[in-house]
Amino acid sequence: MTTKADTSVKWFHSGMADAPVLRGQAGALIELLDACLISGFSTRSPDSVVVAGGVATVSISAGNPYDKHAVIAISGASEAALNAEWRIDTSAASSFTFLCPGVADGTVTGAVLKRAGAGWGKPFVDTNVAVYQSLDPASTQLYLRVNDADARYTRVRGYEQMTDANTGTGLFPTLTQAAETVWTWPKSATADTVARSWVLVADQSFFYWLPIWANNTFAPTTYSSVASVLFFGDIDKCNPSDKYNCIITAHQTSSPATVMSYYAGAGRAFSAGNYGVFIARAVSQSGGASPAVLRFSTSGNHLSGTLWNSPAHPTSDGRRVFGPPAVVTEGSSTSGNTGLRGFQPGGVASQLSEWLPESPFSILDAYPTLTAIIVRAGLADRASPMDPSDSQVGCAIVDIRGPWR
Repeated sequence: MTTKADTSVKWFHSGMADAPVLRGQAGALIELLDACLISGFSTRSPDSVVVAGGVATVSISAGNPYDKHAVIAISGASEAALNAEWRIDTSAASSFTFLCPGVADGTVTGAVLKRAGAGWGKPFVDTNVAVYQSLDPASTQLYLRVNDADARYTRVRGYEQMTDANTGTGLFPTLTQAAETVWTWPKSATADTVARSWVLVADQSFFYWLPIWANNTFAPTTYSSVASVLFFGDIDKCNPSDKYNCIITAHQTSSPATVMSYYAGAGRAFSAGNYGVFIARAVSQSGGASPAVLRFSTSGNHLSGTLWNSPAHPTSDGRRVFGPPAVVTEGSSTSGNTGLRGFQPGGVASQLSEWLPESPFSILDAYPTLTAIIVRAGLADRASPMDPSDSQVGCAIVDIRGPWR
């Protein structure tokens, strides 16, 4: 029996119609986070919506802006059962379809379409400051404060409690662990209106933020454009009594000069010891942020895959092999950690050498159990990750179909 596709995971990128523009101006990241996490974008009134046999066909003669696997929200439809979120099953230039089991056959009128936001809240605001929070009552519902006053770099911080946009307690990381001025998400290497490429993927309590901020010019054999891999939200916890499993990562500098990503293998990991991963509290649940380490079950010095110029190496029967997401342990390096805390939702690790996308990002849609976006990402410890002579670069692979949990 056909079932409705899960809609908990939403994905967005700079190439989508009507997508917000990431640029080197104050407030630009808040505009983008509002559109993706909360309001959605690309509102359209279709020419027709016809339901037949549990499949809705939507026609938009002016042009269909919605990708396959995108999640749309419908409102105002004469068939009330359609006023919900739906994941697109097929997409063409002027139409798309989605599975809607149980909805009566017929022509539907009055529908208004929109690319759905991820369902987060924004409880507090100030000038160029915004606070975001998961609305899922099953989540930690901890806070992300975003200070977007600088043109190129956005200061971010997690909070356990907040009473307004500028007042809160339970900071993670603490100001001792990372001063406010040196815990940042970059927007653009230049303070101007030049658009930068980006990807954001979210569920109801965790999101990945992958800005390609350092150089937006693409050349397929160099480091001309790679993403930083940043995120905020709840990991999948190992202990059901863990109430502080909210994690954040950022650059530990007021003006990053290099991109940043995971670094797994060669005796190292992506950690607070090199670029910055913190969890709200230690597993003991005592107060104070704890540094954390992420590890993938891959070999080599990469987030996923291997050398930039290597061809893909599938198994003997032509398959690719994908492993579990990163595990999260407490501690500031690969030694002295206190054990497994949980798993990173939505992240996927390739166990084999992969040919990286011929653009900053591309969609992997060849496997029945995995649909993902692949984003080229630099290594965490490279002094000059934009150096074309250095062929080691990885890729972030994030599930866009879900569910993550």
